[in-house]
Amino acid sequence: MKTNRPVPKEEDIFHFMFFVYRKLSKPFEDYFKGEFTSLQLNALCILCTDGPITMGGLAASLHTPPQQMSRMIEKLYEGGHIVRSTDPADRRKVLISLSDSTYKRILKGREKFAAAVIKEIQGLNEDDYSAFKDAVKVINRILTDIPE
Repeated sequence: MKTNRPVPKEEDIFHFMFFVYRKLSKPFEDYFKGEFTSLQLNALCILCTDGPITMGGLAASLHTPPQQMSRMIEKLYEGGHIVRSTDPADRRKVLISLSDSTYKRILKGREKFAAAVIKEIQGLNEDDYSAFKDAVKVINRILTDIPE
């Protein structure tokens, strides 16, 4: 059945967001399928990039209710994927960080996934390949500057 919906334009950020999900985020999640749930992987990636964080901070970053986050953190802790430590700035708070083995596992997955993506895009012509690499740099820079 054909619809009268307009074809998304290249500048359409909504289309871009879901295209990136389908082409990059979902395959990255699939790399860890059977090891971590999508939410667990997102939490581990936040810990990998941002370092130690409180459970409340992690829950807020993932827009996840504290009870659900608490259960997930406990499961990751029991599996040896995260470690807990006292926050030196406020000894009442607990910081969560990745265990060394899980940090290495996430980095290995990231490197393997990046290599697969690069292999795919290297088939592009030289101008498109260069433009893609430049676009990734610009998008990373811009998104880093946007407040959460």
